[in-house]
Amino acid sequence: HVAEREAMALQADSLYQKIKAMESKLANLEALGAMQNLSDKITGKALLRHDQIVESSRPWQQSSGVYFLISEDKIVYVGQSVNIYARIPSHHDKKFDRYSYVPCKPHLLNILESLYIHCLQPKLNFTGNGVLIAPFTLSKLLEEATPLEQST
Repeated sequence: HVAEREAMALQADSLYQKIKAMESKLANLEALGAMQNLSDKITGKALLRHDQIVESSRPWQQSSGVYFLISEDKIVYVGQSVNIYARIPSHHDKKFDRYSYVPCKPHLLNILESLYIHCLQPKLNFTGNGVLIAPFTLSKLLEEATPLEQST
């Protein structure tokens, strides 16, 4: 009978632990429900659950590339950076409502940025005198392309 009582005590303890865990989950769900209701009242939007946030996440990486500042669906500025996410906020003096970027290896940034500037000619890449500002002139870019053409 001692072994049976010990087995029953272990089973009772296990059930007690499961009940406590379920009560904790219920309390968390009730708190989440209250926060969902509050969010809906304040913002008109539901809060995402923890798992939804994690599932939609992307790996953080510092990204170098050529970026484009866009205003009213027009590219107004082309720039480059070895850290796009740190560079974009420094353009608070420019009027733009969106941005985009093309990843690029740091050693090719000047060339790719120059190509985009010469191709797109965004208004904020011009000086007040109407001179286009780019790391390389168009003639320099054409010189860079010549050895590539000869090697193929």
